[in-house]
Amino acid sequence: MSALDYSVFKFVFFPSLEESRGEESSQDLRLRRAIRFSLDSQDDFRSYPFVVFDLETTGLDSNRDKILEIGAQKIVGFSVVDEMSTLISAKIPPSALATVERISGITPDMLTGQPSVEEVLPRFLEFIKGSILVAHNASFDMGFIRAECLRQGVELDWPVFCTLKMAREILARLARKNLDTLAEHYGFSFEARHRSIGDVKVTVAVLRELLMKEASHLLKWADMSPYRA
Repeated sequence: MSALDYSVFKFVFFPSLEESRGEESSQDLRLRRAIRFSLDSQDDFRSYPFVVFDLETTGLDSNRDKILEIGAQKIVGFSVVDEMSTLISAKIPPSALATVERISGITPDMLTGQPSVEEVLPRFLEFIKGSILVAHNASFDMGFIRAECLRQGVELDWPVFCTLKMAREILARLARKNLDTLAEHYGFSFEARHRSIGDVKVTVAVLRELLMKEASHLLKWADMSPYRA
């Protein structure tokens, strides 16, 4: 088997979502699609495409809150070769309306007529084929992606690393490691921050600078172990 072990919609048995939460017996199994992509520890991870992505959500709880927007850019050799950006139709609970609009500027009217998450998630999974996922605070974004995959009957096993984790270790001297601080550190200026594609563009620029400068010594996938999510 080659180092690239990738299977799309391979059917295997996994415990049901309810069982994974401890609510059902071990005999309750559901047929799920397993989507997997893996790298060997000695692979040159820079030779793979990266998909840098960001989500806007109604809150912080991946089991209860909803994805409102997905933005992603595919980069090869530090050049953007493809982009995905879409709002997602969702019923926003009244308690989340003010917070969502204040943080991201997304209003319920903007979500009217947008595709459902059931339509968008398969598009995103197609978009990331053969690529390493990257996000700033990747555990948050991947938590929502994996939770939505489970709701749609998909078990996702994918390589992903976090630029926030990288910055915390490699740029330890910076007081803060959020995207605004990192953009200022590298002298970037971006519009449309706090919308998915805006944050993606900042993350792409930060990633490029990290890998070309402070993190230039990171070459193998094993080197990225401290930064994986």
